Amino acid sequence: MRYIFFLFLGLSCSITAQTTINFDDKADNKLYTRLYAHIDYNQKTDGEQRQAGNLDVHRLVTLFGYQFDRKTQFVSEVEFEHVKEVYVEQAFVKHKLTKQINLKAGLLLIPMGLVNEMHEPTFFYTVERPLLDKNIIPSTWSEIGVGISGLLMNYDLKYQLYLVNNAISYDGEAKLSAEKGLRGGRQKGAKSKVTTLPAISGQLEYFGLDGYKIGLSAYHGRTNTSLYDTFQNDNSEFANMTIDSSTVTTSMATIHTTLDRNRWTIRGQYTLAAFGETSTYNAFTGQNIPELMHGFYLLASYDFLKNQAQSLAPFVRFSHLNNHLKVSENVVQDKSLKQNIISLGINYKPNPGVVFKLDYQFYEKANGLSFQQFNTGIGVWF
Repeated sequence: MRYIFFLFLGLSCSITAQTTINFDDKADNKLYTRLYAHIDYNQKTDGEQRQAGNLDVHRLVTLFGYQFDRKTQFVSEVEFEHVKEVYVEQAFVKHKLTKQINLKAGLLLIPMGLVNEMHEPTFFYTVERPLLDKNIIPSTWSEIGVGISGLLMNYDLKYQLYLVNNAISYDGEAKLSAEKGLRGGRQKGAKSKVTTLPAISGQLEYFGLDGYKIGLSAYHGRTNTSLYDTFQNDNSEFANMTIDSSTVTTSMATIHTTLDRNRWTIRGQYTLAAFGETSTYNAFTGQNIPELMHGFYLLASYDFLKNQAQSLAPFVRFSHLNNHLKVSENVVQDKSLKQNIISLGINYKPNPGVVFKLDYQFYEKANGLSFQQFNTGIGVWF
């Protein structure tokens, strides 16, 4: 893992922080609206086996913000997925305490990696978000919390530090899985259970070199459980042991780096996730949660047009995921959860707010199974 860290240090890009809404520091009482959306087509190809394609209005997201005055703003993000599912991805108040410190409270995006915060389709290259940013970092990952953020301009640093509610690991059934990690446990602020102390989440990004950015993210907490309701009036040893068996400690760390130089864009990310008390959780739920999972990807793209109006950028990305990197003694390692993915594709932007995407992916799993997938789609952000 050490060599990956130093490799990422040598890469890099100047990308801005998530541009959900850009407020005017000189304005008062202003309403801001934004929108992004993407429509996707996915076609898996698996030898002689026939596969049905999938055509989907994947997301349509409306963003609303209000600037009360020069120090206080509200930001919200309402998402429609697959036409009929509705979620609130963000809903928070941001208040400027000093030039370097902003207070934030509400439904917050967890600052982890490149895509969880900056997830508009015009930003990431493939039709689908990187698998690492779906099945290890559970993009889009948001929880209710409070904290501070800001810029330390003298040091070319951006920071975020929050206390947030944890994911839920048991709600009558297991919510975590080896294949998708914390993804099934995201509470998203929807009648969220609170049975543990808040998790701590933070990120530090350095942007002091032209065209270069590097960031470190971290998260640590203990999952929530619904069993406190079941054993509400029971303080027996059996009840406490059962409750403890339905939760795990969760830790995650990510390093990401980007380089945007001339016509080239290079991106890299590495994520390591750790779970504690997995033996008792797996025994109680019948799951096979690992002690460690990790993943990384490297992407290179070259823009043939490189002007403010249009871009034509073919790209290649190599990804590796192992969601069973380390397992406890009572779990059999699942080789299908170790996989390499090569993605070849091209993005055409006739306008910075519109992208036409096409890519072809090669999946190879450690259990010997492999398949390919063709993806295409369109995305907008305005």
